[in-house]
Amino acid sequence: MSQVDELLDNFDDEDVYYDPQMSTLIPEGSYPAKIVDLYSKKINTQRGNKGMLYKPKYRLDDNVRNYQNRDVQDSGVWRFFGTKDADGRRITGGSNAGYKKFLDKLHIPMEKIEVGESSSDERRVIIKLPAITKDMILDKSVVISVHHEEWEGTHGRQITPVATLVRVRNGSLHGQGDS
Repeated sequence: MSQVDELLDNFDDEDVYYDPQMSTLIPEGSYPAKIVDLYSKKINTQRGNKGMLYKPKYRLDDNVRNYQNRDVQDSGVWRFFGTKDADGRRITGGSNAGYKKFLDKLHIPMEKIEVGESSSDERRVIIKLPAITKDMILDKSVVISVHHEEWEGTHGRQITPVATLVRVRNGSLHGQGDS
């Protein structure tokens, strides 16, 4: 707990205080963090495609000066469902390339499956992209890149810090621990 938190805990519950430090934007850059939550939602795109949107929430490490323990939402990773092939598999192309890279960064295992006619030259390997669940990614130590998104809202121009996953933290094959 910070000194400010301890000081504020000593005041009456009816008093309210403003801490300008808490209102400052996290500067753009790379930070050590831990995955603390996962938001996911089924989405229908404007083009009628179906998929899942995943938004991990990261908490900056204790050693990030002035911004320790601040939470930052991921900008979002899409997993498109695609259409079923003759064998009932949902196969997509480039639309899931970003999702595959995200799984690779987190060292989430993916199954390779050989498909096509065994007697033809058209046999190929496809990769099964698993759905992400909280138990697969929570508490992973990672490095994130924070950038600012600007948008216009009912209260005027807004700037929000959002993150993208860079990699699992060095020295930690699966992102567990504080290395």
